[in-house]
Amino acid sequence: MEASHEKVEYQREENQKRGIKDDLATQAIDNVMYLRQTKQFYADLERMVRWEMGQPDLWREIVEEYQKLLDQKSEQAARELHEKRVRAWRRQRLKNQMLDRVLETLVVVFVTGYLICLMWMISLHHRGRLDTFWS
Repeated sequence: MEASHEKVEYQREENQKRGIKDDLATQAIDNVMYLRQTKQFYADLERMVRWEMGQPDLWREIVEEYQKLLDQKSEQAARELHEKRVRAWRRQRLKNQMLDRVLETLVVVFVTGYLICLMWMISLHHRGRLDTFWS
């Protein structure tokens, strides 16, 4: 059952690589049929374990283990998402810090240049050459 579904998925991917468009109706039918087959498989398995094997506690353990694995998977996905967001935040913070340093450096260079020009103009004024500078 799963092998045939995987085969259909593989064929669909190959068709997409070749540029052949897949019919959405066919894909929908395949997905619904696979879902129904899977549900029927689990219903048959439950019936077999509970009634034919006479072990309803085994089915309960199977369901509990499944739920535990599902919880672990969702926790792992949440952890990975959190770590991804933290990494993105750190990258953005580093970019912002670098931009801040560049802007601070530009401001210091501008202010230093401005002060040097002011000092030069004051020295020209003291020497009496400021009028010749402007003309």
